[in-house]
Amino acid sequence: MRPTLLSLTLIALLGLPTASALAQEHVHAAPTASTSATPVQRYATDATLRQQMREIHGVVQALGHYEHDHITPELAARLSDQVTGHVNTIIVNCKLPPQADEALHHIIGPLLQDASALKANPRRLDAIAGMRKALDQYAQQFDDPGFPTSPAN
Repeated sequence: MRPTLLSLTLIALLGLPTASALAQEHVHAAPTASTSATPVQRYATDATLRQQMREIHGVVQALGHYEHDHITPELAARLSDQVTGHVNTIIVNCKLPPQADEALHHIIGPLLQDASALKANPRRLDAIAGMRKALDQYAQQFDDPGFPTSPAN
């Protein structure tokens, strides 16, 4: 797929490492308006996507401890970086068909935004809820039988 200005701008604004390298490897197509929140058929996944989304799920579970003051803001910032790293791995290794790629954009975009927001301002606990929502959306739209249906708080 060819990189789009929106995708490259998103990568640059979010401070993703080596935006030009990611653009050479693979950049997702810009999402378009969707007419349905849930597809009739769930999209197929590949091993990398499944593994990285499960890793993100684990990180979001750990961030639940931050909501209850059980971990420090510094650890929460490191966990936010892990979410970003896992999303970057998904982007670099993405081999989904265009429709699934577009649907995934509506999931990984908010994950990146929320991880960045939490890192920039540790009081943005709503960012953790946003990550949970993105993970729920993934569970609804993608065929990943081993994926938990909802991250624990």
